[in-house]
Formats: sequence, C-alpha cells, structure tokens
Amino acid sequence: MILASLKDAVGLLKKYPAFWVAGIVAGVALCIDLYLQFTGEVFFASKILLLGLLIVPFFAAGAYGGAHREDQSMAVFLEEGKKGYFRILLPAIVLLLAAVVTLILLAIPITLILGEGAIATAGSAIFGVILSFAFFAYFYDVAAVTEELGVFASLQRSGAVVLTRLWKVLLFYVTNLIALFVLGFGVLTAWSMLMYDKLAPLIESGETFAFDTANATAAQAQFTALLGPDGAMITAITYAAIVALFVPFALAFKAAFYARQGNGIEVGGVEAPMQGEYDEKGRWYKY
Repeated sequence: MILASLKDAVGLLKKYPAFWVAGIVAGVALCIDLYLQFTGEVFFASKILLLGLLIVPFFAAGAYGGAHREDQSMAVFLEEGKKGYFRILLPAIVLLLAAVVTLILLAIPITLILGEGAIATAGSAIFGVILSFAFFAYFYDVAAVTEELGVFASLQRSGAVVLTRLWKVLLFYVTNLIALFVLGFGVLTAWSMLMYDKLAPLIESGETFAFDTANATAAQAQFTALLGPDGAMITAITYAAIVALFVPFALAFKAAFYARQGNGIEVGGVEAPMQGEYDEKGRWYKY
C-alpha cells in the first residue's frame, strides 16, 4: 500500500505543478530568512519566514484541490486555493495555541518538581508536545480541503485516520523520514563539496573550532565568519533546496496516501462516505 501511494505521489508531482510551487515558496522564504540571519538582519528575517508560512497554505490547498478534482487548470487551482486557504490556516493556529497552552500547563508541575533543573528539560517537553500534536493532526489539511471540513472536524478526521490505520500510518511516517534523510544527506554532501575550500584548512590543521554555545548570537556570528559571505549564501540555498524538494514530495505523498486510506472511517459514530462516482449503467467506482 505504501508503494502504491508512492507511485501515486510521483504521478501527482508530474501532473500538478502546484505541489512544486508550494515547495519553492517555502524554500525561498527559508533561504531569505537564513541569509538575513547570517548577515545580522534578524528582525526582517523572521518577518519573511512568517510571510512564507502564511502563503504556503494557499498553494497547498490549490494543489490538494486540483489533484482531488483531477483538474490542472489555473482557474481550479485559484478557486481551491482561495476556498481551502483558511481551512488549512485556522486549524494550524488552533494547534499552535493548544500546544502553547499544553506547554504552560506542563511547565507548572515540572518547575515545582525539578526547580532549576526544569530549564534542562524544556527542550524535551517542547519536542514531545509538538511531536504528539503533529502525529495525530498530520492529515488535517488534506482532509479539510478534499472533504471541505471545518476546523475541528478536520482535526478529528485526521486523528481518526491515524488511530484506525495506525500501522500503515506509522509506515507512512517512516517512509517520509527515510526520504528526508536521503534527500538531506545528498544535498548536504553537495554543500560540503562546495564549501570544501573554506572548511579544508580548518580540518587539515587539526584545530578545534569552539562555538560559544552559551550565547546564540555569538555562535551565529562565529559560524558566519567561518563561512564568509559566499558560504553563508551557499548554506542558505542548501537548506532551502532541502525544503523546496521535500515539501512537494511530502504534500503529494500525503494526498496520495490519504486518498487510499481515508475512506470508510467512522468519525463520531458516522461512517465517512467513500469517494467515487456511478457510471452510466449505475455501477459504483471508488476513487
């Protein structure tokens, strides 16, 4: 089933350019953000990244909707993007607020129990909360667009898919992680080759380059000085390339997997209708 979904995802990437546009927009936003951070323009960097995060849902909705309707036209892309934009954005805001509230509620007992040691566990707590929310809500966007669901209905639908198809979903997540690892390894290998002239003298000298881990700003300045202006640009483009390539794959793979696994699952005691159509002889064909 995963192989079939992967095959479907490749077909979607070939047929619907909107998936690639979503990745390019995200990659460009990250590239500008990283380069501005390397050059010290942190204030503008965060604004660019936020703008990119606010734009991507439009392209994702257009891609999901166009693929669901099997229509590559610009008119359908714009229609689905406009119709599905807030269906994707609003649940994301709800998830963000829920994660913040959860972290605050966790911080109180952790602080009382661990005292000063609570700071050391903060990173693990944040990662755990984000991972938990992402695990169950990962399919909310494609569900919201393809089934025209509201904020909480899309989140509930995603959770139902995860719980009902748990082992298949776990395999789906593992496949995504493998794809990200392979892509990241390949792109970072290319980065190391491009940066060889700057890194080779440091490696060959055998000296240890120690970053000031206690001061994030100082560590960033040290890293930027090591890379130089050209190296900073190459590094920003490298990480942007990973995003620009992985996001289209992740969106298309999610759409393909959900199309195969999302049908016939009961949500709130009501079985979701299967997607398909009747032919001229009255025979039912499931998508």
